[in-house]
Amino acid sequence: MWRELAIAAIGVLTLTNLGHAASGAAIGGGDPYPVSDYSCEDGTRLAVRLLGDRASVSVNGAAAIDLPALGQDGTTYSNGRQTLTIIQGRLSWGVGRAVPSACTGG
Repeated sequence: MWRELAIAAIGVLTLTNLGHAASGAAIGGGDPYPVSDYSCEDGTRLAVRLLGDRASVSVNGAAAIDLPALGQDGTTYSNGRQTLTIIQGRLSWGVGRAVPSACTGG
């Protein structure tokens, strides 16, 4: 009986350690598309994930929208109404024909 309890205890400890190692490795590690948070001069808050051919943007905590990249340089993303622009590391956000607002963070 002691042998069975010892085997069961070793099994539980092994599974517990495997669970911690797997979850620890997954936290923030290996995400090729991290989310960056920005605050814009007009008060807008953005959560931006750059995905190469598009940007996924959450505006003020709302559900994310996908904005396709315009051109080959990958610095402007727009759906025709909302536009995210990144020039020399500076991000700006524009809606419609309004003047884009500068954003900081990242």
